[in-house]
Amino acid sequence: MTTTTSPQLTLTREHIETAISSLQPVHRVMLHLLLLPYMDPTPEDIFFMAQERKEPNMRAGGYVSQAFGGNADIRRLKIDGVPKEWLVAVEYRAKQYQALLREHQARLNLLIAFYGDYLDGLQQEINAMVQLLSTECELSQESLDDLRAQARLAPLTYALKKLAVRAEKQEVEEEDYRRERLSLEYQAHLRRHNRFKKRLEQVRMERQSSLASSLSDEFLAEICGTSVAPVTGRRVKAVQQYVNALAAIVKASLTTAGLAAAVNAGIGPKLPGGSKNEGISSKPLVLAGDLWSQTVQTLAAEPMPLPALKPCDHADGGTKGLTAKLRIAATYELGEDEEVKIWTRTTQCFNCLTTLRSAQQESGVASRPFAEVLDAVKTRTAMPRKEAIESAKVQAKAAEEEHPMDLEERLRPFTGDDAGQRGADRWW
Repeated sequence: MTTTTSPQLTLTREHIETAISSLQPVHRVMLHLLLLPYMDPTPEDIFFMAQERKEPNMRAGGYVSQAFGGNADIRRLKIDGVPKEWLVAVEYRAKQYQALLREHQARLNLLIAFYGDYLDGLQQEINAMVQLLSTECELSQESLDDLRAQARLAPLTYALKKLAVRAEKQEVEEEDYRRERLSLEYQAHLRRHNRFKKRLEQVRMERQSSLASSLSDEFLAEICGTSVAPVTGRRVKAVQQYVNALAAIVKASLTTAGLAAAVNAGIGPKLPGGSKNEGISSKPLVLAGDLWSQTVQTLAAEPMPLPALKPCDHADGGTKGLTAKLRIAATYELGEDEEVKIWTRTTQCFNCLTTLRSAQQESGVASRPFAEVLDAVKTRTAMPRKEAIESAKVQAKAAEEEHPMDLEERLRPFTGDDAGQRGADRWW
């Protein structure tokens, strides 16, 4: 369904907040919860949600004073007839879900930015390798096409290790080494480019699906501390009232089909945990032009407060070894086998992902001049001399003796990073 609203319509946060403020309290509270990643519930919202628990059909959850250290003062104290415990519980849950939603969106935004710069810099490296293979190694276009065609199935990790051993034993000529090394890295970069391009497409689809989703009725009821039944009807009425109010403010014509499209966009799909979980589609989600979808897109385009970094919840999180791998991963030097091992948990961990993005920005690989990229590739693929290899080994040993691993680092494989401190599993 589509709305007759003009495509040139420009919404602002002021339009959105004005429309929400004109609604009845029950609908205003629901709108703030549906737009929780972008809007903070007001103290009036918190009081309204806590006060409703007095009604028999809205009561659920019981007392939660034990969750706050068993503070008897919180349990006994009342504010305008409402137990302070209820107010604390509603505010705590709202902030908890808001933090989770914001971290989820911040992670997706960070991934998209990282993948975009990564592919730009990687394409520069590929172009430099093509130029070196064509000029210095004198490979024909037909040979380059063969390398590209064979890249998908070539055993590159094994071939690179075998070439390194031959070079260390001085069993290969310098010219042959450069040609083989460039050819293997060219194929590895082609595979890497294809892999990361698919990852970028996938995370873009995930972000679109996230923008089109909202908290399920079960989650909304948990925040309010109420039963689920009233939430479902309120969601529909709140979106209807908001869309009508917004259309009047921006002076946009709204047909029945346009209203229906906006309401459908406002009530689903819902994030996991509710009665309707559509997940992430394998096809790109086309964001609609209805007033609700435009509202979400307007708010999502604004800078969002970055969530606080938390300790990694996987075994090797925060270790020096993982940090080093993330740094070389950002500069295209991590082997494919190592990358595959760490990538899934890295992209799901906001802390690791922040480290990865910072390493990428500090290295400047995405914005290097082509001449600099060409020199870097030429230096990296030059045949190492025996003297240089021995010197590098001596330097590495000296560095290890000068900065040995501390006791915590050596015991980490046995104790873990977060022994006894694991949090709840992610819910998206």
